[in-house]
Amino acid sequence: MKTHQVTFNRTKLSVILRHLLFWIVFLVLWSTHDLNYHRDILENLQTNIFAFIPYAFLVYFNLYFLSPNFLFKKKIASYLFYLVLSIALLTWVSSKYLYFYFTQVNTYIPTANFFDSFEGKIAIVTEIILSLGLSMTLFLIDQWYRKDRSLNEIEQKRLEMELNLLKNQVNPHFLFNTLNSIYITLGNSLVDGKDMLLQFSDLLSYQIYETGKKRVSLKKEFENLINYIAIERVRHKDLVTVTGTFPENCGDLVISPMLLLPLIENAFKHGQSSEGYQIVITSSITPDRTLKFSVENTVAQSIGKSPLSKKRGIGLKNVKRRLELIYPNRHLFTAEKINSRFVTYVEIALKNDEMSNS
Repeated sequence: MKTHQVTFNRTKLSVILRHLLFWIVFLVLWSTHDLNYHRDILENLQTNIFAFIPYAFLVYFNLYFLSPNFLFKKKIASYLFYLVLSIALLTWVSSKYLYFYFTQVNTYIPTANFFDSFEGKIAIVTEIILSLGLSMTLFLIDQWYRKDRSLNEIEQKRLEMELNLLKNQVNPHFLFNTLNSIYITLGNSLVDGKDMLLQFSDLLSYQIYETGKKRVSLKKEFENLINYIAIERVRHKDLVTVTGTFPENCGDLVISPMLLLPLIENAFKHGQSSEGYQIVITSSITPDRTLKFSVENTVAQSIGKSPLSKKRGIGLKNVKRRLELIYPNRHLFTAEKINSRFVTYVEIALKNDEMSNS
């Protein structure tokens, strides 16, 4: 409760200071302009402080009553009517107010008769309109900035929710396939099944403790992929030949967790053939810290040409969307069938400073 109160007080103080700054700058500029008529800047400031007190009332009346109740509700005719009426009334009041001020208070400046004349009233109207116009412009700019910031915050939250949803779509799919592999292997070999369970424990640990982060080290992501490949190798035995290369030195590079796994998972799932199949995984890091990652697998001739067909499920579409959200303008993604092989390729410009978001 105290934290909210402190925040509220700071916000309120910030608004007051901004308004004070506006009037100080406005009075200084106007008093500087008046040096054309009276060469004493301090006397000009003193005079204008009294002169602009009525204008300030109209400025805030317009900002906090007329605008929200009429202008922002698109009651333009009513807004203009009350605004013109207020300007006319304030012009008359200011004329009498300034005449009194220069005849009773500041008698050493002979301008009383001017403000009581028609020309004086025109000058007052000009000053009022200038005050209203400048204050309204700054107010609308501030409102636009606040609205734009709110929209950005809403969009950021929406993207975070979408990313979390995409992660949740990946994780159950991955767990289901792994458990299914262990189940099949336990039926064929208890020893191999136990080994797979140990490897699965590492995968599950990664799933629980790492995937909730925005970024993980690239080295950990590769280790997770290697564990997954080991499990699938045991499951498919002699039917699959897997060749993979992973950089030994990843430095301090980081990546969004579980981003690359669906590519390998897709290769095992859709490359299966009773006659055997091959998977080739290639990854490298360029000197400019760009990750290049490709997965190539043989496919049956019956598989369609569409790289993101429904038969291939949500995996590749998921990767594509996550790349768009996490690495906009910093990635390349392709998925295509070339003759009897299906090739997916990802290229990401990584940044080591993203580790702070983990």
